[in-house]
Amino acid sequence: MVVRDILAECGGVIRWGGDESVPKESHFQIDVAPGDRRLKALAGRIDAWHRAPGQGPGAIDASLPERQRAARAMERVQAR
Repeated sequence: MVVRDILAECGGVIRWGGDESVPKESHFQIDVAPGDRRLKALAGRIDAWHRAPGQGPGAIDASLPERQRAARAMERVQAR
C-alpha cells in the first residue's frame, strides 16, 4: 500500500509498472506529456520535501484511513 500512497501523493504524474498488463514492479515512469503543468508542480513539491526531511510520500503513515482511500482511488484510475 505504500507504493500506492506515494503514487496518490504524486497526483497521477507517476505510473507504476506493477499496474501494467504484464507487471514490472521495479518500473516507474512519468505518465504525463512533456510540458504538462502537473509535472512542474510535482517537481516543485518534491523539491520542497527535499528541503524539509520527514515530509512527503513515504514519510507519512500510509495506514491512515484517508491515505488508504486516496491510494485505492489512484489504483482505480491507473490500473489497466
